[in-house]
Amino acid sequence: MNIKKGIALAGSSFFLFEIENKITILFACQTFVLMRKLKTVTIWSLLAFILLTNILKYNYFKHLFSGDLFYGGNIRTVLNVSGVVFMLLLDILYLVLGIMAVATTDKAARDRAYSLLRFVFVMQSLIYFPLMVIETVTYAKYTFANPASAFSLLFFRAIWLTLVILLIICKPERQIQKVNLQRFDMVAFTSTGHRFLHYLLDVLFLLPLWLSTFQFMNIGSYGSEATELGVRFVFGTSYLLYCFLSETIFKQTFGKMITRSCVVSDGVELSAGRVFRRTMARLIPFDAFSFLFGANWHDRASATAVVYIESWEKAFEEPKQSQAEVY
Repeated sequence: MNIKKGIALAGSSFFLFEIENKITILFACQTFVLMRKLKTVTIWSLLAFILLTNILKYNYFKHLFSGDLFYGGNIRTVLNVSGVVFMLLLDILYLVLGIMAVATTDKAARDRAYSLLRFVFVMQSLIYFPLMVIETVTYAKYTFANPASAFSLLFFRAIWLTLVILLIICKPERQIQKVNLQRFDMVAFTSTGHRFLHYLLDVLFLLPLWLSTFQFMNIGSYGSEATELGVRFVFGTSYLLYCFLSETIFKQTFGKMITRSCVVSDGVELSAGRVFRRTMARLIPFDAFSFLFGANWHDRASATAVVYIESWEKAFEEPKQSQAEVY
């Protein structure tokens, strides 16, 4: 009887395990489908948001690019026009990448377009956020004097913030892993030429923010010395903030994304604290040029490295343990 009870108990346990396993797989599949649908809805919502905001700014663009104003030679106007041009180019980039992310038949190209769209929109939003807060506080007495304009401002910024959160949640299908080089025997480090290209592309990525900051500083109506110091602080720390946020969230900057490179750790975990240490090491004098002679000071100071994505591999597979060794 005990043997029969044991067999029955084992059979029921196996049956319950199979049911639990199938439920887990079904839940995972449903979650994956829902996330894909949410990603598609997010992309279309972003495209609609960009088109709508640019349509509403039509009269402003028409006035800004009018002949008398455009050729006036005023430095404030030049900065304003330059900033608007860069923002328009960014919006065009968002539209192109968004259409590619939903309409391209090639799955790999579609995922890469979404990855680039997600990175650019999220990072441009995050690095611009401090300046946006300062501008809102500075001009609050003018903006919120009119209830309609105040509602419009808050409504569109709420949509913008929601899109940023959704893009962070909806990850691409191919994500960059957290890699510790100590666990691999071979890896391809990013070349000196590509690291120089990273620096140039990252500076270009920050140019719209810097133009907006210069324009705000040139207006001469900060409202207080504290506001002026805040604006100068945003400008001075923007590159460090950009490096920290992009390498923490995405494990790469815009330049690294273009060359298919990423940040990995060397003997330690690639945590936010490790990336912060890497970012602070960029304050070392002439660190920006240390890669030219192979020093890479901020890499060494933080036990990190920049390598090509998926170039890491093991020379030999680890032998599988036998059943006897496991127990």
